[in-house]
Amino acid sequence: MQKNSIRRTLLIRCGLGLCLLFTLLSITIYFMVRRSLYQELDQSIVETASILANQMEYEHGEIIFEWQEGLGTNSEISDQSLFQYWNETSGLTTRSPALGVTDLQKFSGKNGTPLLQTISVPGRLEHARAIGLTIHPYILPEEGIIMMGEGKTFDPRDFPHTLVVARDLTPILRTLAYLSATLAIGTLTSFLLGFLIIGAAVRSSLSPIKTLSQQFLNRSENQLEDSIILPDSLPSELVPLTESFNTFLTRIASIRTREKDFIRHAAHELRTPIAGLLATTDLALSRQRTAAEYEKHLLTCQLVATDLGELVKRLSALSRISQADIATQLHPVKIRPILEKTIQDFRQRIDRRQLDLDYIPSAQNPEISSDPTLLQLIFSNLIDNAASYSAAHSTISISTIVTEKAIEIAFTNPAEDLPENLERLFEPLFRQEKSRYQTESGNSHLGIGLTLSLSAATALNSTLKATRPSHQHICLKLSLPIH
Repeated sequence: MQKNSIRRTLLIRCGLGLCLLFTLLSITIYFMVRRSLYQELDQSIVETASILANQMEYEHGEIIFEWQEGLGTNSEISDQSLFQYWNETSGLTTRSPALGVTDLQKFSGKNGTPLLQTISVPGRLEHARAIGLTIHPYILPEEGIIMMGEGKTFDPRDFPHTLVVARDLTPILRTLAYLSATLAIGTLTSFLLGFLIIGAAVRSSLSPIKTLSQQFLNRSENQLEDSIILPDSLPSELVPLTESFNTFLTRIASIRTREKDFIRHAAHELRTPIAGLLATTDLALSRQRTAAEYEKHLLTCQLVATDLGELVKRLSALSRISQADIATQLHPVKIRPILEKTIQDFRQRIDRRQLDLDYIPSAQNPEISSDPTLLQLIFSNLIDNAASYSAAHSTISISTIVTEKAIEIAFTNPAEDLPENLERLFEPLFRQEKSRYQTESGNSHLGIGLTLSLSAATALNSTLKATRPSHQHICLKLSLPIH
């Protein structure tokens, strides 16, 4: 399947536009010239007909054509003029000398009004322009006085004549044919020149795209995340696209950096327990030992293996939650029972660490649409984080506030050595030094709980933010929308 081409599309559309424009211009010019030539010829014919109409006189009982008296001196009338009179009363006809015995087409307008039209003159002209009208003779005042003395009367309407005057249309048609050919050649030449100019302009305009493409092709694997260098000749229309692509590359670079950090931290976290396993087994195998000693070493290996299994399980959970194609299972749920059950699950651990729990539930307990499994995962990780970082004999505070738009659950606990940027707490495998080496019954804190909680909150269209209410306290606030 042939892909769309910007160059081809521009050339075709601009070419068609030029062709249409030049064609319309040529047609307009042709008809304007044609109208002008026809008007000039028609005006000349009308003037000639007016002169000939005024040269028909009634004298001594006869119709006299005054133009006949000047045939010898007026060669233009004698040789070139084509006109003919028809006496409607007697049926006689009078032709111009140039017609000879040939008759013109007899016509006139309605009620004898002047009418212009194109005709042919058999044997002489294939195309002629003619005017036909009804005229009446005139009488001189002296002739009228004589007739009145003889007791006669004269009414011009009693002697109607039809006059047709024709002119050769061939010169005008020949001029129009030459004009048509000239316009056609000019239009074709202009179209071809315009097509070449537009093609060159399109190629020049699209050259920055080729330059950008060449930048991508010439990049090595280590330069994939570098921003695109904008050429000075880059059109303004492509600047937003290039800047958007640079933003996209920046995001890719950020994702790759996070992936590298995640792999580095994961490798570091896995290396420590694996080294512990190797050290314990080497120690157990270094000499003969009793069954009790072997049991002690095996219990140590089991605790380390449990930590490894928990780390792998949480990494897998983080991977699943981060996938966009994993849909959450939303159900109508009440927050308080899930939260209080999770608190009860951690009650023994909180007591063992000699921590106080200040739980302040809201008087309201609205029902929201959410995923109970993800909610329990978030609550478990946030309570586990508070228990891991709080000093002994300190207080963990959990409070719930219901607003018109959301349910806000705040987990507050004392914490030392907090990073300047609290957003780092949500990075995978980020842990404070105190928690990194803190153990409880042989179990170390894995440093992935907040990352899991943030991913789960995002999947639920919720927010999880870290704030610092005081210098040595941290508050993690989960905001669940009420739909």
